Amino acid sequence: MKKKILTVDDEPAILELIDYNLENNNYDVKKATDGKQAIEMVEEEKFDLILLDQMLPKVSGIDVLKRIRAKGDATPVIFLTAVDTEENKIEGLISGADDYVTKPFSVKELLARIEVVLRRSGKSSGKQTVFKLNKSLKSLDMDGVDIPLTRKEFELLAFLIKNKGIVVSRDQIFESVWGINSNSQIRMVDIQISHLRDKIEKETKDPQIIKTVHGFGYILEV
Repeated sequence: MKKKILTVDDEPAILELIDYNLENNNYDVKKATDGKQAIEMVEEEKFDLILLDQMLPKVSGIDVLKRIRAKGDATPVIFLTAVDTEENKIEGLISGADDYVTKPFSVKELLARIEVVLRRSGKSSGKQTVFKLNKSLKSLDMDGVDIPLTRKEFELLAFLIKNKGIVVSRDQIFESVWGINSNSQIRMVDIQISHLRDKIEKETKDPQIIKTVHGFGYILEV
């Protein structure tokens, strides 16, 4: 069954771009062009995910989200924003956003973030996870969805995949990915693991792919 996504943006070109790519990836898409219309549509039907522009006419994206959450609606929301500031992100997250995509955005990144958020909410397909690393693009193909990675995220995940099913210590990870002569601190291992979990785990507080072995390190179970 197709997942239903509501896209909310007052720029027709962006709506058309998003809708075209979502429909080509087997999503059922509905659209709204202002905050008031978005609220009305959410009240009338159930969506699996909402792509919500932060700056909307009539009712702002932040206020739309606050009203949705105030009614107990936990539908995942990804903000689309042209304002990439820490204050804006914090305000959106406090209001109940699940993720952020900054304009202009890559369609591949948007599709990947949608799949990750759906996975976290338990609304993805539920199939066994399949990993494929793309060395040339430094990205991860996860169940057919391309997820962009930073260089360190890629190197870290490559190391974990190489040692799949084996518990590896933080020291082992650090020496392999950063090198023993690196100026970085071993704390970077935990930070980069956290970044990876944000991109691939269904629930970051209960990770099922990169698991913590307390007092020792991590294990990749895929």
